[in-house]
Amino acid sequence: MVDFDVIVVGAGPAGITSALECSKLGLKVLLMERGRRDQHKPCGGVLPPACANVIYETFGMNIRRSVICSPETLGLYLVPPIGRRNGGCLRNYRLLNINRELFDQWLRALAEKSGIQVWYETEFLRLQLSEPIHVSARKGGDTIEVTTRYLIGADGVYSRVREELHGEAKRWTLRVLQEHWKAEGDLDDYFYAFFRGEVSPAYAYVIPKDGLYVVGVGVPENRFASASIAINRFKEWLVEEFAFKPSSLKRREAWAIPYGFVFEGEGNVILAGDAAGFCNSLSGEGIRLAIESGVAAGSAVQEAVSHNKLLATTYVEHAKWIADFVRQTYQFVTSLTDNDREDFVKSELARRIPF
Repeated sequence: MVDFDVIVVGAGPAGITSALECSKLGLKVLLMERGRRDQHKPCGGVLPPACANVIYETFGMNIRRSVICSPETLGLYLVPPIGRRNGGCLRNYRLLNINRELFDQWLRALAEKSGIQVWYETEFLRLQLSEPIHVSARKGGDTIEVTTRYLIGADGVYSRVREELHGEAKRWTLRVLQEHWKAEGDLDDYFYAFFRGEVSPAYAYVIPKDGLYVVGVGVPENRFASASIAINRFKEWLVEEFAFKPSSLKRREAWAIPYGFVFEGEGNVILAGDAAGFCNSLSGEGIRLAIESGVAAGSAVQEAVSHNKLLATTYVEHAKWIADFVRQTYQFVTSLTDNDREDFVKSELARRIPF
C-alpha cells in the first residue's frame, strides 16, 4: 500500500495547481516545498489577461485584491531598437500588476484549505522509479522515505526531479537581473517592453510598482557575466528616451527562467511549470503556463488512473500545446535581428494585439 496517490514537489503556481487538480479527483496528495510558506520569489509580477481568466476557470475565483500592487493594471508599451519614436502602446489591453510573494502565499492558502498535506521546509532528495515510486526527502533534519503512485516535479528551473530523470545534462536558461528603483521619469502606467539586441535577445522592461520602478533585463546563461553591463546600457537608454532619473536603489535580485528546453517526464513521473521548461521566451511570462501545465497534469493523472496508462504518456498529450508554444516562441526569439525587432513592434502596434 502506498503512502500517497500523488506527490507534488514544489509549491509554486504549477505545483499548487497540480496538487489541487489531483485532490479534486479524490486522491491522497502530498505537496512538498523546500522553502518556507512566506519565502520571497523574485519576479516581475505582471499577468496577462488570459492568466486571470485561467485562474478564475481553475480556482473558481478572481485573484485576491490583497496581492495586487499599485497601479492595479498596466497598459503595454513596446519600444523597438530604434527607440521611443517608433514605439507605442497597444489599444484596449491591460495587464494585472501583482506582488508575486503575496500571490504565491494566496495560492498556498488555497491548497492548505483544500485538505492537501503540505510540507514546508522539506527538501526532495531522490526518487526510485519503481511501482510504487520511492521518494526520499529531508524534513526537519531527518531523512524521510515515502511512496507514491505518481510524482509531479514542479520544483523550478533547476529541478531536482528532472535531474533524477535526465541526469545533469545542460539546459540553457535566461538569467534575469532586476532592480527596484526610487526614480523619476517620463513614464506612465505601462509595462514597458524594450527590444534591442545589445541589451537583451529577448527584452528589457520597466514596471511601475508600489511607488518604485522595477527595471530588468534577461541575458542568456552563457552571457551572464555581461548582465550588469546589459542593465547599465539599458538604464542609459532609459535616460535618453524617457528622462529616467534614478535616485535610490531599493533592491537588486537575479534569477533564471527556462530558455528553449522542454521535458515532460518519464514513466509515472512528470514535470510542470519551469521544471518542464514551460516559459515564454519572448516575454519571460511563466505563471500562466505554470497553471495551465498544472491543469494538464491533473487531467493526465485522471486519465492514467482511469485507463491504467503511464502518466507521462497521457501528460505529453494534454500538455502538447504548451510544449509546442514554448518551442515555437524560442525559435522565433533566437532568430530575431534588430531589423526583425523593428518589424515585430511595428506589426504588433498595427494589429493592436498583445504578444
